[in-house]
Amino acid sequence: MTGRPLIDLDGRHIAVVGAAGELGAAMTTLLLELGAHVIAIDRDAAALHAMTGSPRLRTIVVDVADEASVARAFATLETPLGGLVNGAGIENAATPLDALDTALFRRVMDVNVTGVFLGMKHGIPRMRTPGGSIVNIASTGGIKGAAGMSAYVASKHAVIGLTRCAAIDYGPAGLRVNALCPGPLDGRMIDAIMGSKPGEPSERARARMAVIPSRRFGRMAEVAQAAAYLLSDASTYVNGACHMVDGGISAI
Repeated sequence: MTGRPLIDLDGRHIAVVGAAGELGAAMTTLLLELGAHVIAIDRDAAALHAMTGSPRLRTIVVDVADEASVARAFATLETPLGGLVNGAGIENAATPLDALDTALFRRVMDVNVTGVFLGMKHGIPRMRTPGGSIVNIASTGGIKGAAGMSAYVASKHAVIGLTRCAAIDYGPAGLRVNALCPGPLDGRMIDAIMGSKPGEPSERARARMAVIPSRRFGRMAEVAQAAAYLLSDASTYVNGACHMVDGGISAI
């Protein structure tokens, strides 16, 4: 034993798409703590500006649903990427399918699916092979249905499909592609879906927690740790997987 941590990202260049969101910010913070150089990518320029401070952090403003914007961002990267996280995502308010606005459905698919596709399309040529790792943020909604969440659930099923195909396509080159599937996480998105206020779970949220085997929602930091594992050499034989971080929801 060398005494080095199992998850060691020291010196590795990792792009985090969707870095200004709560989960993306948690990942960015942890990856920097683990010694990585992080390229934080998001459309929220103000939030990215607020993240600056580390000499190993670079920020790029990008619309993940716009191919020209994504292509320009990745074209500026000079050092091969050791890791890429495709984590930009939005949700729809709980609405029966026949009442869901078609424009909203398309917007969810544009961000959640096209954004992941474009991140891989333009990120893969910049990846280090062999040894690179891509983590696409899916959800338990990628393997299960959820009442009123047709747009979000359809998008996350698609993310898992893209992940599995890319794992097959690029595995022979030594590039790993996995999906990370969180369950409900404490934060803005679950509050919006459940009608909760920050720190004040709604009755619907409490009922949801009651059926989770761990009896709570997850924390952003817990998902960030799982992402760091998939990005690291601790997971070199993990490819094409759906890695669950859901408190046991998928076991039900």
